[in-house]
Amino acid sequence: MALKQRKPTGAPKRTYSAEDERISKSRAFNAGLLTILSLVIVVVLGYHFLWAVKVMTNQPYGSFLNNLVYGPGTLVANAGLSMKFISYINNKLVEDKIDADHKKYI
Repeated sequence: MALKQRKPTGAPKRTYSAEDERISKSRAFNAGLLTILSLVIVVVLGYHFLWAVKVMTNQPYGSFLNNLVYGPGTLVANAGLSMKFISYINNKLVEDKIDADHKKYI
């Protein structure tokens, strides 16, 4: 019994031009920039966490409520604003251009 070979189906292979490579490099640069910015924010949040722990242990701002607002309160606010900023930059640098690239090939 001989096996029959199936003919390939589907879309033909696409060749990539120099413009496709340029778009890919731009997206890689933007993603790298976003990664570096994220790492800087993580380091800043780590430093802020250590500062908040020192505020809670040493209590330099008087009452417990003041120390709670200045230490962990500002840490939570900083983390929330940093996450909003990173998501906004991600939306502007990377996500908008991905949709445009997909529409170009349809």
